[in-house]
Amino acid sequence: MIQRQSLGHGGEYRLVLRPNASLTPGQARLLVGLLGLMMAVIGFGFAAVGAWLVLPFSGGELLLLIYALSCSMRWSAAREVITIGQDKVFIEKGVEGEQRYQFPRAWLQIDWRPGPMPHLLVGSHGKWVEVGTFLGEEEKRALARTLQQARSLEF
Repeated sequence: MIQRQSLGHGGEYRLVLRPNASLTPGQARLLVGLLGLMMAVIGFGFAAVGAWLVLPFSGGELLLLIYALSCSMRWSAAREVITIGQDKVFIEKGVEGEQRYQFPRAWLQIDWRPGPMPHLLVGSHGKWVEVGTFLGEEEKRALARTLQQARSLEF
């Protein structure tokens, strides 16, 4: 998903890229709670008739579900922020912007590498960064067009 935000001064703007997320953190907690309750009821029902070995497996399944959902939620929290300023382009990647890159806007190059999983690279002076890794092909093409236009526009 690509979201464009105007910074309001000098025509500068920011593009926020993030993966599509099917669940919010609150919805994930609710899902785990409901499934945990359902698994407990079924597990204790089997334990009441003598099949107590179902309980540890039911708990293991719940722990595996919690782990899988936490991995999915961590992945969906990733962001790529591209800030297009008057003379520089800044790229921040990660959940909290752990990776930061800076390129001169006048020298910015956009490289499209087609294939089954196309890659969109942004760079300058031999330093390249892949952007939009979690975007679909059409979104990557739209992003490439936006970056090409930003490179050629005058503020």
